[in-house]
Amino acid sequence: MSLTVSNSTDFKINELAIVSKNGKIDISTIFLELSIFDSIYMPVMSGNVLIKDSVGMASKLLFDGSEVILIDIQKDEEGVIGNLKKAFRVYKQTDRSADGESSETYILNFVSQELLFSDQQRVNQSYRKTYTEMVERIMLDYLLIPQTNLGGIYEPSSGIRDTIIPNLRPIEAIEWVMRKAVNNENSPSYVFFQNLIGYNFASLSAFLEKPFVLDVKFETKNKNEKGSAFEELSTARSFEVISEYDSIARTRKGVDAGTFIGFDLVTKNISRRPLSFDDHYGNMKHGNKTPNFSATKNKDGLLNSAMFDSRIVLDTFSTTRALSNYVREHDPESVVYNSRTEDYAFQRKAIFENLKMRRVKLVMPGNFTLSSGFNVNVNAPTFGEKAKGDENKNPLLSGKYLITASRHILGPDKHESIIECSSTSSDLDFIQQETEEQSETLKAY
Repeated sequence: MSLTVSNSTDFKINELAIVSKNGKIDISTIFLELSIFDSIYMPVMSGNVLIKDSVGMASKLLFDGSEVILIDIQKDEEGVIGNLKKAFRVYKQTDRSADGESSETYILNFVSQELLFSDQQRVNQSYRKTYTEMVERIMLDYLLIPQTNLGGIYEPSSGIRDTIIPNLRPIEAIEWVMRKAVNNENSPSYVFFQNLIGYNFASLSAFLEKPFVLDVKFETKNKNEKGSAFEELSTARSFEVISEYDSIARTRKGVDAGTFIGFDLVTKNISRRPLSFDDHYGNMKHGNKTPNFSATKNKDGLLNSAMFDSRIVLDTFSTTRALSNYVREHDPESVVYNSRTEDYAFQRKAIFENLKMRRVKLVMPGNFTLSSGFNVNVNAPTFGEKAKGDENKNPLLSGKYLITASRHILGPDKHESIIECSSTSSDLDFIQQETEEQSETLKAY
């Protein structure tokens, strides 16, 4: 039977079941709400399901963490709008309470099996590979993810590194090397996460440069108008601005400028490297034409991008060893394979703080394609009074956004997707700059 999306709440449950020690139990008729979560800041997917139990299932099963939940839900038969088919481990039962005399409600919390498996072991191993190759080996050798199920987006990292994993859980080890990895453009913006298509290990550029999967609109749709499945689901139900430009946070976290001070323990050299906004923004790809940056001057008349004492990071580094004859003679491999802290120790925090500078939350009709790591194009409306004929579009808030977190909520008669989106850039035509009138007014008033 063909499934056609005629209403944004439509979906078809192929399977929603608990696999227990007593066999498989269908819960598709007793669940009240199912939520699935993913985020570029979380290594694995998770979720929960609210159940109204009138058959004593909880008392019979005695949930002990061995249960598996099977989820197979499709939005349309052709898979144009994405399907969800995954197995998760139920790790705890919460909020259990009586609902009258003959039933009870409770929440089953579940997570990808890899997280629990990771918590049960440690990685104590040395690698001489690229960081991306290390991540792949950890996933295959420790998390036992079949090569055919890796899915996701992977980006080769730059340089072969000599690394000893210091007694970390596998997922912790992946996140540890993630923070050191740089791509071929020398951008230290790698993320590791699981979304609906699998695990991903790549820089932000690899995601930001991809085309958007949905053009989000805010106008009321004509119900008599026929269109594609995506057109049916493109109108946002609500729009919230979570955060915008924060000058204090940008200054303290080195988004606009700062300094890396490196100390080489072998050669005893100290190096001081000033870094401006362009040093981390310029070696990345972005979704829109204008960066999240506003040029302002301080009381000394200096630009915020030149105030290198705003944030100072001190760390060991090894770059100067390449200039030492002793090191080249006695330990040449350290010159080639050592991690370059000057490439990431300062820049990484600035990059992700800049990404968080422009964040919005959208409540959308249910759409499994709206998953972390994908992009949407947001045509943000202008609030307030508008002149006749003006375009109803806010260029500061409009543009391509990266989905950084998503929550898919399904109930017996509803399906909606809540997405948090961020952008390193905007649709503005120019970089904003402080005017002379602003600076003079501040001095004279």
